[in-house]
Amino acid sequence: MLVTGPYFHDGSQETLWDVMDHYKKGDGLQNPYLDEDIQLLALTEDDIDDVVAFLASLTSAPYKDQGIKELARQRALSRTNRPQGDTARAFGPKPHQPQPPRP
Repeated sequence: MLVTGPYFHDGSQETLWDVMDHYKKGDGLQNPYLDEDIQLLALTEDDIDDVVAFLASLTSAPYKDQGIKELARQRALSRTNRPQGDTARAFGPKPHQPQPPRP
């Protein structure tokens, strides 16, 4: 699985984290061709890391060493470059936090 990127039919997603961000968005706002009833996937970063780890485990044994290197590359990239990552949109705006009174 890890050695088959870039992902999707057009190669538009470089990492498995990008794939997860794409599906996490749902709701058709970014893509007018998606059904408006598609719901957001409210996944935390830990949830996404777990799904990516599962997908990584599907990499065939003959590609294990290559897969380990690719997972490290993708993980490093995902920590600095997530063009579709929008946690605020997936979970909604944070509630207003009142400022503490000034002395």
